[in-house]
Amino acid sequence: MKRKKWFCLLLSVILLLTGCGGGENGSDEPNGQESSAQGGNASDSPAISGIAADGLYDIELTEEAVASPLQEGEVFLGAQYFNEERIWFIGNEEEQVFCYYEEKNERELLLENVPAVYRVGYTWYRDEEYFYAYSNNVLAVLRSDGEEAYTLRPEGRIIDICMSREGEIALVTESNGFGDVLNVLDRESGVLSGGYALSECYGIAEGAVRGIMIIDLSGVYDLDMESKEKTWYVKWNGTSYRPGMTGGIVLAFKMTEDGILEQLEGDGESFCEESLRKVSPGEMGKIPLIFRVMYANEGMKLLVTKFNKENQEYHVFLQAGGEEYGWDFQERNDLEIATGKGPDLIAEDAVSDIYGLAAKGALENLEPYFAQEEISRDDYVPAAFQSFGREDGIYGIGYEMTVNTLYIKEELTGNNIETLLNNMENYDEQVVFNSLYNYTPNKLLGYFFQMSDDFYGMVDWEGKTCDFSGELWEKILRVVKQYGVTDRNRQWDEIATPVFCGRLSMFARDDATAMQEGMVLAGYPTEEGMKHPLSIYGVSVNAASEHKDGAWQFIKFLLEEENQRLVEKDSNLPIHEKVLQECVAAQAEQIYYDTPAVQEDQIARFWECLDNAEPEPYRTEYILEIIKEETELYFTGDKSIEEISGIIENRVQLYLNERAQ
Repeated sequence: MKRKKWFCLLLSVILLLTGCGGGENGSDEPNGQESSAQGGNASDSPAISGIAADGLYDIELTEEAVASPLQEGEVFLGAQYFNEERIWFIGNEEEQVFCYYEEKNERELLLENVPAVYRVGYTWYRDEEYFYAYSNNVLAVLRSDGEEAYTLRPEGRIIDICMSREGEIALVTESNGFGDVLNVLDRESGVLSGGYALSECYGIAEGAVRGIMIIDLSGVYDLDMESKEKTWYVKWNGTSYRPGMTGGIVLAFKMTEDGILEQLEGDGESFCEESLRKVSPGEMGKIPLIFRVMYANEGMKLLVTKFNKENQEYHVFLQAGGEEYGWDFQERNDLEIATGKGPDLIAEDAVSDIYGLAAKGALENLEPYFAQEEISRDDYVPAAFQSFGREDGIYGIGYEMTVNTLYIKEELTGNNIETLLNNMENYDEQVVFNSLYNYTPNKLLGYFFQMSDDFYGMVDWEGKTCDFSGELWEKILRVVKQYGVTDRNRQWDEIATPVFCGRLSMFARDDATAMQEGMVLAGYPTEEGMKHPLSIYGVSVNAASEHKDGAWQFIKFLLEEENQRLVEKDSNLPIHEKVLQECVAAQAEQIYYDTPAVQEDQIARFWECLDNAEPEPYRTEYILEIIKEETELYFTGDKSIEEISGIIENRVQLYLNERAQ
């Protein structure tokens, strides 16, 4: 936290010296992008601020339906590019496997008497010598005569298999931990080696230049199997495309000589060919708008894609943090914006302190734009219009939201913090708050203070004073020490569990589980009773942007009723009241996988969470970190409440004094 504190002080100085009004952005590149991001080979360096090293570009996607070669009684077994030609594998009820050559529109009988186990639910691949059939975590290697050479059971579900440019067989499996794993298969012995870690992988194919070509969450590149060096073709960051947006599964793909990624997508019954190519702002003939976010989810990608198709004047480039460390990404954005540069559109999570930027004039006041359009605030969740601590306007507008809550043992709940604390302190059982989500004493402190703007009167923001000596303060510390998870009590029963209010069916599942364990909807304590933390994901406009009209057009687009219906793609909730009502009603009728039907009382509790939700206070973070740091010695038994309370008071008072200057 000390690093963040001193950086915020530095940022304040920069803002005061430079001013943050709508000045020139000081660069010949679009929207203040430095020329160092231009030129060079994208394979030689990582993305710069979400832009690949060869400059700004987006992905143009064209789709064309592909006629299925399947005949009655046949099943699709896979597709690949073999000797530069796309081939399909087809099985039938007569235990035969065919190869269909798409360009020649011809079939070849590959194998007969193929066991049904390899024709149902299996995906096929071939090289010059072997056939490979895989399903889940089973890989069968068959000789050219159909005889089984051997069977493997690698750890994790098999995602894809391919032959490298050099003739090796590569296999990608899901890791038991994070991401996926790439291995090399020795075809003769059946031994896997390598274990190269990948991010979420969508498919592999023969490399266009060397090794294998990989499509993952970062982009498309060749990976040298020996040196592990990458040759990049395209990065998704900075573009409005990401794999899986169109809903199909990538079945086969290759990079053409003119730089187009050609891929076959489908679900086993219907198929389409997608062509993806890089296009520059100049080709599109539009004004580029840069939108920075920490993470670009599928819903946002779909919204940006739709805006870019419909708007003839502006094109949004969606730049996420990508592989960059989160704090570094935020810090650099802070500095750019503070010096009159930076993106046109800013998400709250792309900077370290959106409230500080608003206070210093770095964000455009959107109230005049909003009033001019005659948009009714009554159509939206009130918290969607964000002042970020200023009372003179709107400095951010939300486009989607999430709500979190907590269920607690019924006998412990109360409608205010005093009752809750009394019930918990007098509960004579060996229990912890929650070990699954690791509610250590430090994290449990956050639960009690997270929704209180003034720490239940312990901090006087206006008078710049604090007092951490009362009975409520001491009781919170005692209860936190009693219920916080440690190595000693981690196996004890839990009295609480977090529940996410996004997709209704998932909420209903977690609600049912909590109810079975004797827990009921409780929420978080505040001065006014129990509330539920509301997170609004919004967009602000950089006051230094040269294209404020275009930025406002994008924000207005996000608020439109039909576009709000794209938000729930990522299990978040729309902020448009009518769309929210429709969304919840529709989800009440849907059943996902093995989740049971949603009950009326669960719908009522879901709405109770939404109706009684409010944003967390914005100015308490630093003080809460001080409290967490200093109470650690109390929780370990090294200091008394009185000792740590005095230290906390001194540090908080110093912080309040600094704010007053």
